Amino acid sequence: MRGRFVEVRSQRIDGVRLVLKGDHGPESLMEEWDVEFHQQQKRTVTFWDTFEWGLWFSGHVLHSCGTVYHLSTLDDGWLGEVVCEEESSNTLRFWGDFKTAAMRASLEGMLGLRALTALIEGSFDVRMCELRNEVGKIVCRLEWSSVSSGKRGEKELLHYCQIMPLLGYEGETTRVVKHLTLRGATTSGKGPLEALLRHAKLEPQKYTLKPSFGLTAETAAREAVGRIVRTIMKIADRNVPGILKDYDTEFLHDYRICLRKIRSVLSLVKEVYPAEETRRMRTILGDLARQTNRLRDLDVYLLAREEYCGLLPPELRPALKGMFEDYAAERKVVVRHTVAKLSAHATRQKLRKIEAYFSEENPHKPSTAADLPVGPLVFRCIYKRYRKICRIAAGIGAETPDETVHEVRIECKKLRYLLEFFSELIAKDDGAAMQKMLRRLQSRLGDFNDASVQQKSLLTYFEQGENGCDVALGVGGLVSVLYHRQQKTRTLIEQSLEEFCSGSTAAIFKRTFKRPILASVTDALPGIHQ
Repeated sequence: MRGRFVEVRSQRIDGVRLVLKGDHGPESLMEEWDVEFHQQQKRTVTFWDTFEWGLWFSGHVLHSCGTVYHLSTLDDGWLGEVVCEEESSNTLRFWGDFKTAAMRASLEGMLGLRALTALIEGSFDVRMCELRNEVGKIVCRLEWSSVSSGKRGEKELLHYCQIMPLLGYEGETTRVVKHLTLRGATTSGKGPLEALLRHAKLEPQKYTLKPSFGLTAETAAREAVGRIVRTIMKIADRNVPGILKDYDTEFLHDYRICLRKIRSVLSLVKEVYPAEETRRMRTILGDLARQTNRLRDLDVYLLAREEYCGLLPPELRPALKGMFEDYAAERKVVVRHTVAKLSAHATRQKLRKIEAYFSEENPHKPSTAADLPVGPLVFRCIYKRYRKICRIAAGIGAETPDETVHEVRIECKKLRYLLEFFSELIAKDDGAAMQKMLRRLQSRLGDFNDASVQQKSLLTYFEQGENGCDVALGVGGLVSVLYHRQQKTRTLIEQSLEEFCSGSTAAIFKRTFKRPILASVTDALPGIHQ
């Protein structure tokens, strides 16, 4: 469990891990060395990670033994070097729950807003021994271990030893390795963490909200859209258990994004399914999203607590304490209501209706664009969306109402979804350049919208409550700061729009998406040139 070990590469060895055959023990070493045994130890170890396996895919492992949490590097299924550790009698779920600066700094980037969950628990039986030569000098240390599943070690999964050489006695370590390999030990193989995961039938899997769909330009439009919907619905379903258990706010966030993406692709790529059925599916998706609106609003407000307080001078910050306490109390109630709605038979039925409708086995009625190649159809949609953004942007200035800026934000989101859904059809370099500019523009539009929404929310909170002068000062101060931030962002938005709608960017969009339209598409959709 300790130290850093690498495979045998030369006569000089930094450390060796050997997977043992059966329950082979150190007794065989007594044939050639004087072996001194130490007391056997039993350790129950819990391994932690997030829903997204953020630690694993960052090359780290977090494990706790007793009240001590250890963050180690991950070395091909084995524990590597200890990066940092912290003792706590409490269960630590978020990176912000840790107290030491080293642990917080290490975990923040790997966890983000995700909560830690206990993945697996293993029982480790560890026995240390030292080998001495003929004159009584210690020449090598070994740690013999067996790992079993669960606290009580119900089933032994792996036997292994870790050999720790001493400076000047590397040759003895080589002899020990040779001695054990002749008896079936191997210097390669899955480590204890891999063995525990395999026993628990857990496999680290990359999680993404931007999956690939295996599309080509010739894929039939209905097949393409259906494949997108089915894939994203699976991601939405994966997030539901996390919402019901309220592990962290990202489950709800991602679930809502999935619903929004499905609604968008159905509205953006038109006439792929019968219009009436499409409207019915979008209505169901909208109903599902509305069930979680208030909970998401409260999550956003509470996540912004430190930022909000940091915007005010210290003497005004206590005035916001009551507001956030009210939000936290309301959230407890709203969580129960949301969980009840999501658990209800009616909600499960709606989710199943969507899955059933878009299943490959469902024989859908004919529609105009169902069998058209998706490439020309979608490229037309992308180019029209870009042109619409440019038309709206041309009228945006200092006095433009917030609603118009909001309209641009919505159109940019639709364009991003199209570029994301059909990225496999777009030349890599062009797609990357367009998405980079679009991300920058969207980030500023999002900041603008957030400031607008937050101002309205703060004023609504103040108007609906019985608040004193201190709260009025705090809320008023925060609204003022957000207003000035919003106006500053408006200037940045104008700069980003100018870049996004510039001649050079327009040329990329035109070159990439304004292609000659196939006769089959023209015949099926006579209004395509409009």
